[in-house]
Amino acid sequence: MTKLYFVRHAETRIDADAAPDRWELTDSAYGAVVKMFNGISTDSIDCIYYSPLQKASQTADIISNIYGIVKVERDCLKEAERHFPYVEHGTFTRYVDQYLSGHEDKNFERYNDVRERIVSCVTDILRESMGKSVMVVSHGIVITVLYRHLIGTALDPISWKTLKMPDLSVIDLDTGMVERGFYSGYRIRPLIKGKQ
Repeated sequence: MTKLYFVRHAETRIDADAAPDRWELTDSAYGAVVKMFNGISTDSIDCIYYSPLQKASQTADIISNIYGIVKVERDCLKEAERHFPYVEHGTFTRYVDQYLSGHEDKNFERYNDVRERIVSCVTDILRESMGKSVMVVSHGIVITVLYRHLIGTALDPISWKTLKMPDLSVIDLDTGMVERGFYSGYRIRPLIKGKQ
């Protein structure tokens, strides 16, 4: 069976003086990643594709070091670009809720651009993997945008808040079902012809 493992990065140490793409993982990140993979077989995973942002690359490093899986950085897996400096959590949450509710927002990269980027990126990764199972490590907003597209329905704007740090979703590409983790039980649209 060909599977796509989607991982949201581990918890970050928020630094108001640094750009969010430079935030590093907390000291508890390693243990949280190990716990997340408890009961998950990684034997069939051929490669980890990851966002270049620090929190995703460090999460990919942990997984790669534990399970011996090769890593490949992909710029197209980065988070939706934000056009504002650090803001308090409540303000950030409000911005994201508005963005995911369909309001075009000068605070973020255009929603349609993000959707096209992430769908194209994952489709290209699956084509290149030639039927092998792969893992993708990315970010909460862009993952939510992708899953909204894959499921074909508007997930609740607050659904992104249900994603933990770290978190995992496993899609069986042969059946088209999200079989484990976040958004489990949903059937997805095919990403490449001939699958599902």
